[in-house]
Amino acid sequence: MPLKQLGRGAVILLLSSSALSVHLPTCPPPGFDTVKDFNLATFSAKRWYIQEQMQIAAVPAHAHFCIHADYKLLTQKTFWGYDIQVHNVAADDAPPHKVHDSGNFICAKIIDSDAGKLAVGPCFLPTSLAGPYWVIAYSESEGYALISGGAPTQSTASGCRTGTGVNNAGLWIFTRQRDRNEALVQRVRQIAADKGFDVSVLEQGNQTGCNEGINAVDQSILTV
Repeated sequence: MPLKQLGRGAVILLLSSSALSVHLPTCPPPGFDTVKDFNLATFSAKRWYIQEQMQIAAVPAHAHFCIHADYKLLTQKTFWGYDIQVHNVAADDAPPHKVHDSGNFICAKIIDSDAGKLAVGPCFLPTSLAGPYWVIAYSESEGYALISGGAPTQSTASGCRTGTGVNNAGLWIFTRQRDRNEALVQRVRQIAADKGFDVSVLEQGNQTGCNEGINAVDQSILTV
């Protein structure tokens, strides 16, 4: 239909849609990849503190307090073929800081060790139901890791995102040090942006007032 036969509102909508489609990035970006020559044993040797994370279905909402993760390489595979025990802990932002502890219910399977590609899921489910968990950038000497729930396939005006469900979802900034190093966090955010991620999805964690145990919250209120 010629443009002159369209109403003014329809023309504006058509032009706006065309402009949006032109500016949306290709996701995942061309050449998108994970780390190379990854050392899983070193990565798993010490605790990671989550400084920023994307809200997804598997992460409790409003639980950004004292978030950390531990990984333990198993001496033998589990019944379903998992290689790693994953232990995640987070507490609610508001007092009394109810704790959400994954206990021994989360496991990971090594998909490609050199490329930092794992699959994470409940230990009692087959590994075929686990979701991708990829190490996008990692430096042990600088003490950071950028983790994604697989390749970011959703295109937005601000970059690429993963989903927000359970599998194929999430984006995290890890640091070895508990206290937030703003310069380091901003460096990792820039790495994520350079990789094509929409970093506006990241929400800041709160590592203030934590300890190495249960992070200064009452163990009697643990929940999974």
